[in-house]
Amino acid sequence: MKKLLLPLALLLVAAGCEEKTTDPAAPRSADQTESADHRGPGGYSGHAAERKAIQQLLNTYGAALNASDAAKITSLFAQDGVFAAPGSPTATGPTQIRAAFDGLFGAVTLNLQFTPAEIVVVNSRYAFATSTSSGTVLVKANGQTATNSYRELWVFVKENRQWKIARYLFNQPQ
Repeated sequence: MKKLLLPLALLLVAAGCEEKTTDPAAPRSADQTESADHRGPGGYSGHAAERKAIQQLLNTYGAALNASDAAKITSLFAQDGVFAAPGSPTATGPTQIRAAFDGLFGAVTLNLQFTPAEIVVVNSRYAFATSTSSGTVLVKANGQTATNSYRELWVFVKENRQWKIARYLFNQPQ
């Protein structure tokens, strides 16, 4: 747990140094997300291209989630990545993350649309994002479909010159 909190706290402190003029929880269009300037004191100047790459990573994650592709999702995480879902044990590393998603996809089929609220590139190695998602969840055990909404917190790290998911947490707003 300490491995998760320290990088997250550092990222949040760094991001908090900037002045925001809009509500960070309000959804933004792809154009607004890419063009917003999130460079704080000492911030990374290559932010626009990096945010675009992170947006693509989020798009790939969403497509893999909706396709129930646990292998693809696992490949999007850093080697020491963490996946924390409500009511489930924290999954750390590729083996546990793969098992968590295999279990999830054994129980449900998801059809969710992700909307980024903000993507903040802290520097050339670290970034974070918040998003919301909504759509349907088909429970395989009883065949019932429900409409659900979620909010997500993502922390990204660059590994081998590619953005990877370092930490991913989500919950339901209500």
